[in-house]
Amino acid sequence: MLPLLKARASSRTPKKEGGFTMNTKKNISCLLLLVSCLLLLASTGWAGGGGSYDKSNEMVLIPDGMFLMGSKEDEGRVGVEVGVDELPQREVYLKAFYIDKYEVTVGAYRKFAELSIDGYRKFAKDEMGSPSVLLIGGLTGERARMKKMRVPIADDDFPMSDVSYIEAEAYCKSIGKRLPTEEEWEKAARGTDGRIWPWGNKFEIGMANTVESKENGTVQSGSFPTDVSPYGVYDMAGNLMEWTSSWYEAYPGNKLERPQFGKGYKVIKGGTWSAPSILFSRAAHRHPVRPTENNHSHRYGFRCAKDA
Repeated sequence: MLPLLKARASSRTPKKEGGFTMNTKKNISCLLLLVSCLLLLASTGWAGGGGSYDKSNEMVLIPDGMFLMGSKEDEGRVGVEVGVDELPQREVYLKAFYIDKYEVTVGAYRKFAELSIDGYRKFAKDEMGSPSVLLIGGLTGERARMKKMRVPIADDDFPMSDVSYIEAEAYCKSIGKRLPTEEEWEKAARGTDGRIWPWGNKFEIGMANTVESKENGTVQSGSFPTDVSPYGVYDMAGNLMEWTSSWYEAYPGNKLERPQFGKGYKVIKGGTWSAPSILFSRAAHRHPVRPTENNHSHRYGFRCAKDA
């Protein structure tokens, strides 16, 4: 009887190959596979935390060179379909730079907002109370009004809206980036050939998240596959208008005089879910907004850039 038990016991003992049991080799293989998967996910922007895919980590290289900036008078009725502040169209040279492929997401911004201590956060050189920190302490200000308007409070993989210039700038700096200039934003949106929209010169309903699409709010980044630039940058004609670091100034050769020109307003670019495609979604469109702490809107979002 004992020899039989020993035989059965030995039959269940894993075989050894080169000093390792077969089970040990399988465990090592599984571990290596798991590590490979985690490295792959990290390289594509997956940040964990609720299983969310953090698109805010992806950036696109915009090569150096010339591009056509602004608009031509024959592109539409000036003052209606073409902004008078977009004239004249001109060639602009830019060094190579990187820009976020998608707008900064709620999930990515939440991590930044949670760094706040006692309702304060350091913005650039100053420290100030920030009533527009919307991800801490429930709904306040504009976000509370959004709820009354039945605009959905976005999940982590939606673009972050209702952000002031100060907050957008502080977020980008916190991760070693910066806001794009107006010139950088426009080149990333339209390429070098002067096209009116990121995809070309004709707009049709459903090509971007503008008011005509009747989404009644933001959508997940990249939900409109047609709203992509020649460089592969998404949602620059719709979803949210985006902050740039540039002051609102008259273009060279434009004799237009406006009280907003100077160092009091920043340029916001791009279309939004709550505004018509004409003229907001055009890549050359310019919208001046004061960069004050309390100047934030459910229409405003942002993306970051950095030097190449």
